[in-house]
Amino acid sequence: MSMFQCVTCMETLDAEMMIRHLSSSRHKAIIDVFREEDVKCEECQDPNVHTLQIIRFGGDDMSLLCNSCFSKEYSGSDKPNTCHSLANGSLLRFWDNYLKVRDCSCEQCGKDRHLNVNDEKKVLCDSCLSKVPPAQANRFISENSGRFLYLFLGIRESSNSKTVRRKGGRKVGRGRTIDKRRKPREKKPLTVHEQIAKMAYETKKQNNIIESDSTTSLKSFKGLKASTSSNSSKPQTLKSPSNGKGNGTSKTLGNEKSSSPKPSSKSRATNTRSGSKNCKTDARSFKHTTASISNNRFENKSDSPAVKTPEAKKRRDTKAKNNGTASKSHESLEEQSKGQRDKKNKNNSKSTSSVKDPVDRNARNDKNRRKEGIVNDRAKSTKSSSEKILDKTKKLPAADKEKGSIGDDSQKDDTEEIEEGEPIKRLTKYVPQMTYPDLQTYFNEYSYALFLEQRLENDFLLDFQIIWPKNQDESSFVVSMKMKNNTELEKLLPPNLARLGRLPFVNRQPLILVTKDESRVWYAYVKETALKRDLLTVLLELYPWNRSKLPVRSANDAFKILPCSAQVSRIFFAMTRVKNPKFIDLILGQKPIKQINFQNRLEFSKESFNESQRSAIQHVLNNSVTILQGPPGTGKTSTIEEIILQMIKNFHSFPILCVAASNIAIDNIAEKFMVNRPDIKILRIVSEGKEPQYNSEHPLGKICLHNMVYEQLPQDMKDNIAKLRGGRAKDVSKNQYNKLLSQQNNISDRHVLQAQILFTTNIAAGGRQLKAIQELPVVIMDESTQSSEASTLVPLSLPGIRTFVFVGDEKQLSSFSNVPQLEMSLFERVLLNGCYKKPHMLDTQYRMHPKISEFPIAKFYQGQLKNGVTEEQKSWEGIEYPLYFYHCDKGFESKVFNRQRGMRGFTYNNRYECEEIKKIIYKLILEKNVRTDQIGIITPYSAQRDLISEMLVADTVVNPQGFAMEQELDEADLLDAGIAHSNGKKNTINIINGVYIATIDSFQGHEKEFVIFSCVRNNKENRIGFASDRKRLNVALTRAKNGLVLVGNSEVFRKGDPLWRDYVEYLEDRGLIFNDIESY
Repeated sequence: MSMFQCVTCMETLDAEMMIRHLSSSRHKAIIDVFREEDVKCEECQDPNVHTLQIIRFGGDDMSLLCNSCFSKEYSGSDKPNTCHSLANGSLLRFWDNYLKVRDCSCEQCGKDRHLNVNDEKKVLCDSCLSKVPPAQANRFISENSGRFLYLFLGIRESSNSKTVRRKGGRKVGRGRTIDKRRKPREKKPLTVHEQIAKMAYETKKQNNIIESDSTTSLKSFKGLKASTSSNSSKPQTLKSPSNGKGNGTSKTLGNEKSSSPKPSSKSRATNTRSGSKNCKTDARSFKHTTASISNNRFENKSDSPAVKTPEAKKRRDTKAKNNGTASKSHESLEEQSKGQRDKKNKNNSKSTSSVKDPVDRNARNDKNRRKEGIVNDRAKSTKSSSEKILDKTKKLPAADKEKGSIGDDSQKDDTEEIEEGEPIKRLTKYVPQMTYPDLQTYFNEYSYALFLEQRLENDFLLDFQIIWPKNQDESSFVVSMKMKNNTELEKLLPPNLARLGRLPFVNRQPLILVTKDESRVWYAYVKETALKRDLLTVLLELYPWNRSKLPVRSANDAFKILPCSAQVSRIFFAMTRVKNPKFIDLILGQKPIKQINFQNRLEFSKESFNESQRSAIQHVLNNSVTILQGPPGTGKTSTIEEIILQMIKNFHSFPILCVAASNIAIDNIAEKFMVNRPDIKILRIVSEGKEPQYNSEHPLGKICLHNMVYEQLPQDMKDNIAKLRGGRAKDVSKNQYNKLLSQQNNISDRHVLQAQILFTTNIAAGGRQLKAIQELPVVIMDESTQSSEASTLVPLSLPGIRTFVFVGDEKQLSSFSNVPQLEMSLFERVLLNGCYKKPHMLDTQYRMHPKISEFPIAKFYQGQLKNGVTEEQKSWEGIEYPLYFYHCDKGFESKVFNRQRGMRGFTYNNRYECEEIKKIIYKLILEKNVRTDQIGIITPYSAQRDLISEMLVADTVVNPQGFAMEQELDEADLLDAGIAHSNGKKNTINIINGVYIATIDSFQGHEKEFVIFSCVRNNKENRIGFASDRKRLNVALTRAKNGLVLVGNSEVFRKGDPLWRDYVEYLEDRGLIFNDIESY
C-alpha cells in the first residue's frame, strides 16, 4: 500500500488518511514516499492534487491528467466514463493501478510497446510472445483488443464495445522501464526544525500504538447486525464461557420488551440465516441481516429498559443451580455484588442509582478509617476481594443472589441522603487486593473499579446499533449511531467542536459495553471512526485482558455503552503499555523488590542535608525503585531537588520527569529550580483546563509550555485562539483550526525534546505533549500516597524508565474515590504487602513548633520522627501558647442541604464558631502583629469554609479595602469528580486579603505560620462524622509553624472518637484547653 507525504506540512499518511487530510487542509502537493515521485499531471506536470483525476479508457489505458489538460483533449461526447478524483475520494486508491499501467513493460526484454497479457497477468511484447509455444501464446490478449486492462488489473466488469477508446491506443514512453528510468527526485536537506518534527512524528506513532493481534478495519469488517428483542419470538442465550471480570453463568438476554415502535416485517432483522451475502443497506431501513461496513449505513434503534420475563428467570435460576454456586464465573466483582445489592433493595424501598452527589467537591468522601480496617484484614489473608464478597453472598437466599444489580436505572429514587465525607454504602465492598497472580487479573480488577467510578460520572448511551462479528472468537465489533438530533452525543461534544469537524469519540478512547442489568461488562477501545452523511460508525476492539467473548447472539437492546473520560482513557491506555518487568513485579506484589545499599562519593549542593536525606539520595542513585517516606515538614521538596541535580550531574540522565497528584506540589519543586538553577532547561506542562490560571503573569508562567507555544505562533493564529476562547468558533474554519493544532504540536514538540526537567501531574503525563519523547530515564512522583494506584499507572507506563522514585506519607490523606479500590495508592499497597522491606524515611521535621509536633510524632509516627527546630526558633512574640484549644460549646451545628441528580447531600456549619474565629483573627492581627497572609483557617466541612469566607469578605478588620474573594483551585487530576465532588472543584482554597480558608483535605501540602482549626460538630449525640479519621486529624494538626488554635466543643470530640479522646486528654494534662479567647 502506498504512503504519501504532504509537501506543505510533511505529514505522511496512507491513501485514505491523506485524502481526508487534503480535503480538510486544502494543501495542494503530495509525494509518493516509497517511489519518491511527485503526484502530478503527466502532460503539464501540474502538482495541484485537487485538479487531478485518473481516467480509464475501458480496457485500453489509464492516464493522470489535470482538469485543464483533460478538457483540452476530450470533448463532452468522447470523455471516458471512469474517472477517479479527490472530489469523489478515489484518486489515491487507484494510484497503484495507474502506476502499474503506466510502467507496464515486457517481462522478458523490457519494451513498453505492442504488449500482451495472459490470465496470470504475465506481460510479453509481440516479439517475445512469438517465441512462446502456440498453446500458451493463445492465452494472451493484445493491448489493442480493448480487453487488456480487464485482464491485467483483474477488473471484473465486462468490456463494452460502446466505451470510448483512447485516441491512438495506449500511450507509451511514460513508464520507468529498463530502457528509460526516471531521474530520482532531488532531496532537500532537512532543517533542524524539520528534523525534530520528523523524529517527533515517528516517536509519537510508536508511543500511540495499542498492540493487537487483529488487523480488522472498518473497511474489512464483516458482521451481523444485532437484532432487537422484539424481533425474536425466543430469547437469545449467551453461551460463551466466563471466568473473570464481566463474566457469569450463561444468561438469557434480549428477552426484553421495547417501548419503541416495532419495525415492519420487511425491516426486521434476524440473525438466523447463515451464509447470506453482503448487501448494501439503506440508512432508513435494515432489509438484510449481514453488513459490510465499507459499503453500508446503519439505522439507530432506540433501546428500552430490560424487562425479564418469569420464564427467562426460571430458566436462569435452573441453570445457575445446575452449575453450582462455587463456579469461578461467580467470582467476578459484578456478579458477587448482586446478592448484597438485592438484599438491600428488598429491605429498603429507597434504592440507590447511578447519580452524582450534590455535596461540595472540596470535601472528600473520606473512607480512610474504614479502609484501614479493610487493609488490616487484607494483610492477614491473601483471599481476593472477589472471594470475600462471594463468601457474604453465599449466606444470602438464592433468590436474592440472582435478582437486581447496581446499575438498574429503573430503581432510581430521589430520596437517598448522603452526608459529606460518608461512603456510598453500595460500593464499600469493592476493596483492593494486596497481591495479584497476573496482569490480566490486575487489569480486570481495576477496569471494573474504573467502570464503577465512571458510571457515577457519565451517562450511558442507549441509542445505537451493534454489528457483531460473524465469529465469536473475534475481538472487534461495530457500533453505529445517528449524529443529527442525538442528545446523547451532544452531551459528549460541544457544538463549537462539532462545527470544527471533531467527532464525539477519538481513537483509543475506552467505551465500556454493559448489559442492561450491569451483570456483564466488556472493556473496549475505539480503533477507527467514520462519518458518512449523518451516520457515525465506530470500530471497537476488546482490550486483551477481557475474559468474556463477545455475546454475538445477543439482541441490540440488551446493552448500553458507557463512554469514559479523558483521565480514564489515559489510565486504560497506560494498562496496555506496562512492559517493564521490574514494574510488573511491583504491581503484582508477589516478589520482594531488590534494594542495593552502596555509598557513592557525592558532592552535595548543600551541607545542610541530614543523614536520612543523604541516605535517601544515595539509595535513589543505586536502585531502580525507591520508596521514600516523607512526614510533614521533613524537607521532601529539597530532597527531590537534590536527587534531580545528582542524576543530571552524575548520570547525565534527562529528561527527568517530576509528577504529583496535585499542581501545588509540582509548583513547589519547579519554583526551587527557577530560583536556584536558571541554567537548567525546565518545562511546566499543565492540563488544558488549567492554562488560563497559569498565564504569563503567574510566577511559573515563563516556564509553562502553553505560554511558550503561544508566544511563537503567528499573529493570525493568535487571533483564531482568541475567537475560540471567546465563543466565536463559527469564525474559525476547519482548515484554520487544523493548521493551528498542527503548528501548536510542532512548537510543543521542539520545547519538550529540548527540556532537561519536565514538571506535570500524573494524568497530564499521559497527554499528547510527552508522546514525542523516546524515553524518560527517571521519574519522580511526589505525593505518591495522594495518587491512586490507577493514576500511578500513567507515569509508570511511560517509555524507557530506568529509575522510579515514590515520595509520600501513608500517614496522611490518600486520594478520594467513591470506590475504595481506587483510593489506595500503590505506595501504600507495596508497603502493606511487604514486597518493599525497608522504605527510607526522612526523620527530621523543620516546620512545627515542638509543642505542636509532640502529639503527632508520638501518636502517628510512633516516635520515629524528631524535631529539627527548637522552641526558641519557632516562638512568636506575644504568643504564650503555641497550642491552644478554645472550648466553644454554645453554638450547635446546622445542616446545609443540596440536591443534585437524584441524591440529597448535606454538610455542616456552625455560625457561633465562625463569630468566635473572627475574634481570634482580630487578636492575631491587632495584638500579635500577624499579617493576614500568615493565617490559615481549616475545617472538615465545606459549608463551614464557605460561611467563614462569607463573613470575612464583609469584615472591615480582616478585609479593610473590600477586596473580592480569590480562589485557588486545584482540579481533580484523577477520577475525583465523583458524587461528592459534582461541582468540578476538588481542592478549593478561598483567599480573602491573604487569609486562606479551606477544608483540611484541600490544605494538605500547605502550611502557614498560624492555623485556626474549626471543628464544627456540636450535638447531643456526640457525633463527629469523618472528622474522626486518623489521617485527616494528622493533616490538620501538622499545618501550623508557630501557632495552632483549635475551636470546638472538646467534650463532643472526647466522647465521639477514641483518638480525639487521647488528644483532648493530652491537651488537658498540659493545661491547654481554655473556655475563652482572652487567655491567648
